[in-house]
Amino acid sequence: MEISGEVLQQLTPVLTSLLSPDNTERSAAETQLNEQWVKQQPDLLLIGLAHFVAQNSEVQLRSHTSVLLRRLSFKPYTTPTDPDATLWDMVQETTRAGVRDLLLSALGNETDQGTRHKIADTISEVAKSDLGKNVGWEALLKALFQCSQSQNAAHRESAFRIFASVPELISDQHTDTLKNVFMGSLTDAESQAVRFEAMKAAIAYIVKAEVETQKQLGALMPHMLETLTPVISNRDDQTLVDGLVVLIELADNAPRLFKPVLPNLLTVMVTIAKDKAFEDRTRQTALELLLTLSEAAPAMVRKLPNFAAEVIPVAMEMVTDIEDDEAWYTTDDLDEDDNEENYVMGESTLDRVARTLGGKAVVPVAFQYIPQMLQSTEWQQRRASLMAISSIGEGCVKVMKPELANIIQMITPFLKDPHPRVRYAACNAIGQMSTDFADYLQKNFHQPIITAILPVMDDSTQPRVQAHAAAAMVNFCEEADKSVLDPYLDAIFERLLILLNTPKTYVQEQAITTIATVADCAEDKFVKYHSHIVPMLLDILRRATDKQYRLLRGRAIECASLIGLAIGKEGFAPYTQDFIQILAEIQQSVTEADDIQTTYLLAAWARMCKMMGQDFLQYLPNIMPPLLNSARVTPEFTFVDPEEEDVEANYPSEDGWDFVAINGQHIGIKTSVLEEKHTAIEMLVSYARDLGAGFLPYVPQVLEIALPLLKFYFHDGVRHAAAALLPLLLRDAKDANIDANELSTMWNNIFEKINKVFATEDDVTFLAQLYSTFYECVEILGQQYLQAEQLEAFITACKDHIKTFLERLTTRESEKQAGEFDPEDEEQMLDDEVTEEDALGELSHSLQVLFKVLGPQPVAPYFEQLLPLIIPFLSHPSATARQWALCVFDDVVEYMGPASYKYAEHFLQTMVQSLQDPAAEVRQAAAYGLGVCGQFGGPQYADACAAALDPLFAIINAPNSREETIVFATENAISAVAKICKFNASKFASDAVLSAWVNALPIVNDDQEATFVYSYLLELLEAHHPSVLGPNNANIPQLVKIFTEVLAADILNSELTQQVVNNLKVILGGVDEATRTQLWNAIVPETRAILQERGYV
Repeated sequence: MEISGEVLQQLTPVLTSLLSPDNTERSAAETQLNEQWVKQQPDLLLIGLAHFVAQNSEVQLRSHTSVLLRRLSFKPYTTPTDPDATLWDMVQETTRAGVRDLLLSALGNETDQGTRHKIADTISEVAKSDLGKNVGWEALLKALFQCSQSQNAAHRESAFRIFASVPELISDQHTDTLKNVFMGSLTDAESQAVRFEAMKAAIAYIVKAEVETQKQLGALMPHMLETLTPVISNRDDQTLVDGLVVLIELADNAPRLFKPVLPNLLTVMVTIAKDKAFEDRTRQTALELLLTLSEAAPAMVRKLPNFAAEVIPVAMEMVTDIEDDEAWYTTDDLDEDDNEENYVMGESTLDRVARTLGGKAVVPVAFQYIPQMLQSTEWQQRRASLMAISSIGEGCVKVMKPELANIIQMITPFLKDPHPRVRYAACNAIGQMSTDFADYLQKNFHQPIITAILPVMDDSTQPRVQAHAAAAMVNFCEEADKSVLDPYLDAIFERLLILLNTPKTYVQEQAITTIATVADCAEDKFVKYHSHIVPMLLDILRRATDKQYRLLRGRAIECASLIGLAIGKEGFAPYTQDFIQILAEIQQSVTEADDIQTTYLLAAWARMCKMMGQDFLQYLPNIMPPLLNSARVTPEFTFVDPEEEDVEANYPSEDGWDFVAINGQHIGIKTSVLEEKHTAIEMLVSYARDLGAGFLPYVPQVLEIALPLLKFYFHDGVRHAAAALLPLLLRDAKDANIDANELSTMWNNIFEKINKVFATEDDVTFLAQLYSTFYECVEILGQQYLQAEQLEAFITACKDHIKTFLERLTTRESEKQAGEFDPEDEEQMLDDEVTEEDALGELSHSLQVLFKVLGPQPVAPYFEQLLPLIIPFLSHPSATARQWALCVFDDVVEYMGPASYKYAEHFLQTMVQSLQDPAAEVRQAAAYGLGVCGQFGGPQYADACAAALDPLFAIINAPNSREETIVFATENAISAVAKICKFNASKFASDAVLSAWVNALPIVNDDQEATFVYSYLLELLEAHHPSVLGPNNANIPQLVKIFTEVLAADILNSELTQQVVNNLKVILGGVDEATRTQLWNAIVPETRAILQERGYV
């Protein structure tokens, strides 16, 4: 497309004015550009800009117009017909062709390096757009290969710069050809710039390549790393960071390519990280490369014996790099820690190294330095050692746990350190360890911790330290049993009430949060304190009305509502009316979309609903409209050019903005809105669950909101909550006795949406949720609503999913068997197996519900469609597969009864053999299944039941049968013997078996099996069965042991518990005093104490 000189003359003053330092002139030029050119003559604008890039004599104008051409061409320009359109899409093809030609000409002729880079970047954007729309630009690839072989180093550099930005351009080239091209340019004798761009291009290509191709290009690694050597020597921080960032992407995507160069890489990166002559950002980026590698391939890094020993000292030294800034003491913004500071990077490094390498590698190295740093006269050293303990705890739990007493003894004196920053760090260590060593720490070290933390909460001279001590108390109390907290409640609340009245807002906020946590933990023990605390909270809500107090009000709302849950409807009654009135007033005052109070309000209303039950219905008309608005809110998006905009200033992360790069575009999404939406859907779940039929007026609106959210891919929590909401809405509608046709229509709409997602869903976690949603709906509706075609569609989806699961399991196992299994992937593979196990479990639960609700006869034909797909799981190398298949057949026998025997040829022999399976979970499924065969299968199963007795007792009597990971298999075996003896004992003499069975008891873990087992035992005992009592009542000590241990375990329902207590009293009452004393003394002291505390004896 030609362009006249007149057009260029008209465009020249506009472009020149855009470069003006005068804001008024520049603003006027921007308006003119948009109104007269972008909107009215975009073709002339783009071709004109390209002419300036290619032919103008002024370097500054060429540079500016190349950027302007890229920015204007690919900035979103929404049209009624295409919401994703750009200006480039809207102009004529002749214009685009002309721009392409001019850009290639400019690339070949440009002499200024900075401008040439910008031209290359513009060409890259055009190429990305063309590739995205399958538009060919044959001249580009030809020109780039010519440039890559050019005598002119500038041309070679430009070619690789473009390949680095658009590696898809060379995706169909032969690997050996590319390897040679990259190798030649990585060793370019003339130009460091060429070597550097070739490194970036090679990495960009490798990242997107298949694994096999990546391996073939692994030989490039030493040469790619060598490109950094002169950059390091020249102390070129910016270029070094650019190179390291690219290597970090490679480490994240293909970590094993680094294996041959890892020792050298460690040395070089640690040297950079130690060298204070480099900028902080450079040192931190060098560490980030090592951390990324350790997270992407932990097993590979663990094999490098000096990794922890090299990295940890550098990290700990960085943690000491902190100034005693006066602002730390005076600020009201507690989230001001700058992520760019060295001490933040050091703490993060320790945390990440500990979580990837584990305690065995990290603890010995860290504790070489921690004790001596704690004794330092420099407060930075003492603070750093405490922060190091905080940072490594999560990843080193197993190794640190046995030493916890010593570590706590090491930390607590520093809660009295003369320096406030050290006291703050000691609070941080206690709080973090309370989470990392949860339950164990609370049970065993409550006294030294709470008595050391409480005085810090009195430190009114340092409100920030005070607040952090209260925050540590939150972490401690969240995981503490109320019996642990009870002795300290008076002292805790005495201090919290004082903090609640301090002038510092952030101290009040923290006090309120701590009160809420302690109240939630203390439950009914909180009753004696609420009369002091709740009025103060209500007073804060009435008085603190300015915008600056929104978080304070939110915390007060949260705290008061949690107290309501803790003390219950009657206890909270004096405050209910006032609190609800205040909530309603705050709700009316909220006008800004991002008001933080909204989320707190949503949760508080839901807690009040849970507390008040049906009494809450009267408030719904005022609560539901804003809640439904929050549930309907859509996320805000934006597209930015980071080179042209200050992204952090315009879209600050504290406002909830997150950015991702997709196909060269930086897309921002305001995640704070997503959290509001998620909270709203969760609250709807709460209302639908707690209000039952009373929620009916809102069911249609809520259903309309929830159904599309099954495909809301921006936020997993929203999808899961929406799916969980659907059965509750059905239940509410059914409980309200709506017309059967309406209920049927409602279910049909739900099933239609579920089924569509079933067909395409590849998120295994959400698939499990969908199965749960399906079977809960079926359980609620009963048999009359599920239509034959719906059942057929569901079974079709199951078939596809079972095939997919089997393929994944088989691939994984065959890789292990063939030696292709990489131990470095073990953790991820274990996570995948757990996720798939959950989904398979929900699938089998769905089948179970179908059998239960529809009956065996209608479901059997559909089950037979699945049968050929399930059978291979029985003999699969994966324990997960074997266990799942056995569980399916367990359900088939349980719900089909004797009719299930027609499938016995497929599973029964395997079920008996699986009692000897090496995996405890498989043995458990087999034991449960044999018990079910005995109980429900009828006489056809009698031979199998008799044959199962010896292997069942082999499970029970194994030396390790009561170990934590095995005990459930053992207890299922005990239960199976009982079921066989009671229901299917025709093929063996039961008396001897029952004697052995009594000696196998008690069951104290599996509450489901315990109900049957102890009911049967009591039945035999009341019948004076000789096998239970033994000759001359010799089994009485064993029966006392059984009954006392199960009572202490507290796993029986109240009715059965009382029966056991009564029988225990009868047994003890039937022996003389000496025997009774002997029996009592034989019980372990802890069990005796529990029995007495509960009033059983």
